[in-house]
Amino acid sequence: MILSPLMPEALSADALLRAFEIHAASTPDQTAVIAGNATLSYGDLDSRANRLAGHLQALGARPGVFVGIGLNRSIELIVALLAVVKSGAAYVPLDPGYPAARLAHMVSTAGLDLVLSRSDLTTLFSEAGAKTVVDVASAEGNDPVTPYATPDDSLYAIFTSGSTGQPKAASVFRKGFANLLNWYATELSLGAEDCTLVISSPSFDLTQKNFFTPLLTGGKLVLDDGSNYDISRISKLILDHGVTLINCTPSVFYPLVDAAASGSYTALASLRFAILGGEPISIPRLRAWLEHPNSRAEVVNTYGPTECTDICAFHRLHRENLDLFPFVPLGKEIPNVTVTIRDEDLATIPDGQLGELCIAGAGLGGGYLNDSERTTRAFALAGGIYRTGDLARRLPCGTLEFRGRADHQVKVNGFRIELGEIEIALDQHDAVREAVVIAKDGRLIAHIKGDTSAAALKEHLATRLPAYMVPSEFHFTETFPLTPNGKVDRLALAESNTSHASSKTHDDTLTGRILTLWSEVLERPVSDPEANFFDLGGTSIHLAVVHVRLRELTGRDLAITDLFACPSAKTLAAFLSPQAPAATSAAQDRARMQRAGLANFRRPR
Repeated sequence: MILSPLMPEALSADALLRAFEIHAASTPDQTAVIAGNATLSYGDLDSRANRLAGHLQALGARPGVFVGIGLNRSIELIVALLAVVKSGAAYVPLDPGYPAARLAHMVSTAGLDLVLSRSDLTTLFSEAGAKTVVDVASAEGNDPVTPYATPDDSLYAIFTSGSTGQPKAASVFRKGFANLLNWYATELSLGAEDCTLVISSPSFDLTQKNFFTPLLTGGKLVLDDGSNYDISRISKLILDHGVTLINCTPSVFYPLVDAAASGSYTALASLRFAILGGEPISIPRLRAWLEHPNSRAEVVNTYGPTECTDICAFHRLHRENLDLFPFVPLGKEIPNVTVTIRDEDLATIPDGQLGELCIAGAGLGGGYLNDSERTTRAFALAGGIYRTGDLARRLPCGTLEFRGRADHQVKVNGFRIELGEIEIALDQHDAVREAVVIAKDGRLIAHIKGDTSAAALKEHLATRLPAYMVPSEFHFTETFPLTPNGKVDRLALAESNTSHASSKTHDDTLTGRILTLWSEVLERPVSDPEANFFDLGGTSIHLAVVHVRLRELTGRDLAITDLFACPSAKTLAAFLSPQAPAATSAAQDRARMQRAGLANFRRPR
């Protein structure tokens, strides 16, 4: 039976985790969380979270206080999340892999005096400005006192890209999150027999509901604790644990479907739901799987900004309705959330007309931490709405159709990115006179006026931006095309971008076959055997597909780290040649990655 997280009293103080605590009391020995070889029962998870919550309260955690959580996917992460909620405070996910300067800005902006992390990361967060860094694994304290948090208190804040050059932290209320979890659990009929796999970043807004919902419904939460995207590992997790729900971006999910095709999709047979968001969905990429006899799954297209508690509209896709629309719609609102389409004066417009999508109701967040000016611009406070900047229209049937962005904000691999933030970071390089960044075909492309190199600019950006915001291509020029009113013509720049590689037919050598494979995966011609795969726009997701295809091509069971260590077709062919050793040590892997300049490369999520 589903225990809804939003029962009638759920909007009273301290009710958000009541369903979890009921399961912890009634089935204490049931497995709650799995991460790698580590497991934790409901009873032990509740006990550890209570002790840590008491410790946090002794350190000053309470409603209105934001606590940083600097942990990757792990048992300790879930303990920390529950403890902060139990203490009455709000949490802010901090990716330990972010550049030090960015972490320092995040800690300062959110006022994070207290950060939960691991002992080996204490120095990192202390240097970022946290006054107190608590090791989750060793922290002990008394059970928490009543947290006295109310539905109108903040639950978390997620940092998103900022057009001013600095990331901004969007906060979410407890009542909005409770409403989201209630819809999620009820709409999908989630219960104790369900198993949720989390492969997305803890710093991603879509991840948050998947940490909590399984625990509120008595299910099982499985965390992928790997540091890179590996199709084989993730597919094995789904198969071994009988995963019934996975939530990620379409770009991350497609390779899992492609890899399962050769086995008649049995690797994904346990899935009931694939919750996809952050990018448009391609029906052709999913049709064969959804219509296959071994599939019982539905795909749920979800839409919503970080500022409005992750999801405001959804559309369920299954084998019977794939051709209902000529596009994949945003769908209709979740309960207690209102979506309106408005003109530039914020007046509502009739169905069928294109306008800006605005959000109101239970999902509306609290704005940006310590940034009232930006909050005022994005949130029409008097009207109680959030302006998304997305263009959409409502069809006569009530379904919402997405029609693009009204500004320079883009989504790449599911991450919402302000191109202006990248441009400002590039302008801070002494050799750059002007920079314009565009997004095309799922990759970021920088156009530069200046006397420098792509390698120098990547090194420069790596100290200021997370890896997913570093462009994969750099084009150097002396002039930019202009519009009639004198502004940079971004559309003309996008149309001018052509691959520098020729489209000649590759020979049948191993190098040639690798180049052919790269061309297919990257969907662009690649012919330079010495080109770096990542400089060509390759991501860890692309590399995971190459990994599977290369094993089929060569019959060798190579590790994905081998591909990171051999980023050109030439070096990869040499490694895969019959004369090359079949396996290497970790030290040899590291040495090759250092020679390739990839020792500190952070794979996109």
